[in-house]
Amino acid sequence: MIKQFFFLVILVLFQGCKTYKRSFGITHTNVLQNNVCKTYRLDLSNQNLNEVPKGFYELQALKMLNISGNKKLNLETVFQQIQRPEKLEVLILDSLDIKELPKNIQRFVNLKHLSLNNNPLLDLQKTFELVKFLPISFLNLQHNNLTTITTQITKLSSLKAINLSHNQITSVETYQNLGKLSSLKSLWLNYNQLQNLPNEIGEINSLKNLYLEHNFLKLLPKTIKKLLKLNVFHVGHNNFDRLPTQLIHMPKLILLHINNCKIKTISNDFATSKISIKGIVLNNNQLSSREQEKWKKEFSAFFIASF
Repeated sequence: MIKQFFFLVILVLFQGCKTYKRSFGITHTNVLQNNVCKTYRLDLSNQNLNEVPKGFYELQALKMLNISGNKKLNLETVFQQIQRPEKLEVLILDSLDIKELPKNIQRFVNLKHLSLNNNPLLDLQKTFELVKFLPISFLNLQHNNLTTITTQITKLSSLKAINLSHNQITSVETYQNLGKLSSLKSLWLNYNQLQNLPNEIGEINSLKNLYLEHNFLKLLPKTIKKLLKLNVFHVGHNNFDRLPTQLIHMPKLILLHINNCKIKTISNDFATSKISIKGIVLNNNQLSSREQEKWKKEFSAFFIASF
């Protein structure tokens, strides 16, 4: 159990970061002649480029490319200049004010991570149609003023993680569509102004990691119990005034973050029931000193019991 827990902690720390930052060696910020054959990661973000640097076409091993913030770049031209498109696995296109992706993104037949953060004008329906045959496992759609995710998302059958934080997604349709992605393991919905979580959250039953921090949630729906595979649940910075008892009935839940809420009480069911939780973070709630002492003892066998 100890090995399992520490493996989980490492996994959580990795997933809590920007998932598209993968280990391909040194990240270069320009194209140097003596590094052409060894450049796996190239970060040209926010350099006010009109075109890619001289020597870009000569790169033979490029696996990660970040051209975020360079709004003057012609994406179609950039994509065409990548000599070995089958090598590219990570593509970061944040803050480019793009409305459509060029069709030649389909050249990247092994693309796994795609970041489109802060492109609110982007036509997502066309985007999903365009990349549906690529093996994308992580998709970043933060800061795009989204209110719903339409059914076209279901065409991304290899999707394992999607970051939808910093939007205004409250539609039932979104949860229904995400529930059709049988490979989806991680979902971020932080900062989405959620006041209620729809019952359809239970349809995304492949989830192992769920992040709902910085919303306005007071309750969890009963259907949350359908997330039978959920290991990690971050739901801090919400408006809960008690620890939701639905958590007792989630058989794989190991790590719970429910800090910075308004929790004043914890049901005795957490003491008398057999629960799977082994780590709980309750910092900055409104539990009395007496309640804290009581539950520190009750949770003393946990690997983490932070008040």
